[in-house]
Amino acid sequence: MPRRILPTAQPLRDCEIAIVGGGVHGLSLAYNLAKSGRKNIAVFERSYLGAGASGRNLALIRSSWQQRAWAELVWYCRQIWSQISVELDYNVMLTERGSYLCIRDERSIAVAKDAVTMQNSLGIPTRFVSPGELAEAVPQLNTQGMLGGIHDPTAGVSRHDALVWAYAHAADRLGVAVHLETAVTGMQVIGGRVNRIVTNRGTIATGLVVNCAGSGSAEVAEMAGVALPTRKLALEMFVTEPYRAFLDPIVSVIEDQAYIMQTSRGEFVGGAEPTGHTGTPRLTTSYAALRQSAAVIARLFPDLRGVNILRTWAGLIDMTPDGAGLVGEAEERPGFFLDCGWGGEGYMVSVGTGRLIADYLNTGVLDRRLRPFHFSRFATGDRLDDGLLVVDAAGETRA
Repeated sequence: MPRRILPTAQPLRDCEIAIVGGGVHGLSLAYNLAKSGRKNIAVFERSYLGAGASGRNLALIRSSWQQRAWAELVWYCRQIWSQISVELDYNVMLTERGSYLCIRDERSIAVAKDAVTMQNSLGIPTRFVSPGELAEAVPQLNTQGMLGGIHDPTAGVSRHDALVWAYAHAADRLGVAVHLETAVTGMQVIGGRVNRIVTNRGTIATGLVVNCAGSGSAEVAEMAGVALPTRKLALEMFVTEPYRAFLDPIVSVIEDQAYIMQTSRGEFVGGAEPTGHTGTPRLTTSYAALRQSAAVIARLFPDLRGVNILRTWAGLIDMTPDGAGLVGEAEERPGFFLDCGWGGEGYMVSVGTGRLIADYLNTGVLDRRLRPFHFSRFATGDRLDDGLLVVDAAGETRA
């Protein structure tokens, strides 16, 4: 039977579980809930599938983190990534390229070495590389001033649009109602719980709501009377013309907030967030940011000077104060759950959060790998600031 291009269009009707957001987090959760046997699940997407950050990212998966909580979660997700194409019967085009996370600040060297020790204790085969080893491994890279880095041989990339559609089709096959161009505009609270959601197509009753709205998560939470410590940030990326085979691993530089990879077609995809470049969050790119990114990449890879940039794009992310995601049930609004605030790292963990949050909704027990990401950490002082985060607050924390 030919594969349908779009999920089956369904009429708006009451549901048991309403998921707001048709990106990888919302669709992964919907699929995993349906797979577990839950019925009457609906996903509400105000635009098209993957219209937000799910369709506008580098699609990088790496396990080189400072915080143990991040490393444990991403390593769990990395095992799922290895099988996800088979599970969903859809090729997400995962390629294991390896990555080099480069460091120029001496203060970060001890952090990186300790992090590698922790990562290795979890079974993650990362290693610290010296400047000489870095230059030998990536001879195209200008390593002047670099003090070392972390090599993650298991890092890879996939096609972000493929993952979105893979989950959409799998959820559709299991009976999930995926409502496109259906914006959630309000929520009705009775007895302290959200029992109805209002959309541009009508109002429906629901048993519980999960906020997977990405950059729109703060607005969705506000509809339920919940305040989130997130704000929108715009990140900008570029794609070049095709070039000869030049760079196999993914390369990131913490101090430049820079990242770059070469696709199988020879194009370079990357960016470098200008220090302090926050501006007004929007999906339009700026010439100033393009010049900044081009200058940084040309300094890091001198051979790429003169390679033409074909296009640029911007994506909006929802950034928390520590750059880590928010999960859990809102204490002030029972039945309203969070899976948002993942900043620029949501794509890589989406294959795992969908499983773990589905288990949470089914059992009421939050998995140990997600507990550190509970939204209450800001009240208890258990923040997850990570010194190996490449894009933190779009430059605000780096001078």
